[in-house]
Amino acid sequence: MTHPKPQPAHRTLSDKTFEQLRDLIVRGRMPSGSRVVEAEIAIRFGVSRTPVREAIARLEHEGFVVAVSQTRRTEVVVTSLTVESVRELWGMIGALEAYAVEAVASLPSPRRVLLASDLERLNVELRSAAKARPRDPDHLFVLQTAFHARFVYEEPGPYFTRVYETIRPQVQRYEWAYGTHLDAEYEPSTQEHLAIIAAIIAGDSGAAREAVLSHWAKAAVRTVATIEGADARPASRRKSST
Repeated sequence: MTHPKPQPAHRTLSDKTFEQLRDLIVRGRMPSGSRVVEAEIAIRFGVSRTPVREAIARLEHEGFVVAVSQTRRTEVVVTSLTVESVRELWGMIGALEAYAVEAVASLPSPRRVLLASDLERLNVELRSAAKARPRDPDHLFVLQTAFHARFVYEEPGPYFTRVYETIRPQVQRYEWAYGTHLDAEYEPSTQEHLAIIAAIIAGDSGAAREAVLSHWAKAAVRTVATIEGADARPASRRKSST
């Protein structure tokens, strides 16, 4: 049974608006450079402008949007995706997940076996979804997220969860934009997942940690190469991520 991630006891309208707006950004429905207009968002979500204003302020604080000067006025736009950010974010997410998996690999054997079984199933489903033609970006996105969430949220601490849930959506923006293309390669990633699973089954915290760190380091290289390759293609040949 897959353990869901912890949910806050009370979510305000501002929280829900923030999550909806962030999801649009993460899934490329509002791509880099898109204007984020308070009044338009309020109408789109059917809420007043107050929760939208609060959500936009939070998105700016977390780096999803940025205020830019346009002649005499300032506009809020969705933050650009850059290779520099990949290197920073992948290093951070790797360190966080390595911390989490060390604790998981120290759990009693019955829990590790159950966890490993779930991870193996998710990894098989991810490989299958990656091979499907046409690909379903949403399904790939869900499976990729579920694999990591399964071990990350097995033994989460409150401080870890807060930090992780700030970083993970930033990484997901890139996974969505560059990891769901028809030509994006998933086989290396799913093979690296097997090393993580094996270390968890063995109860080897050190090996589990190194497997996660290695996975994210290699993923960073692949993602940068994909971004650079996409940028080098003529605009008419670039694939949409939505």
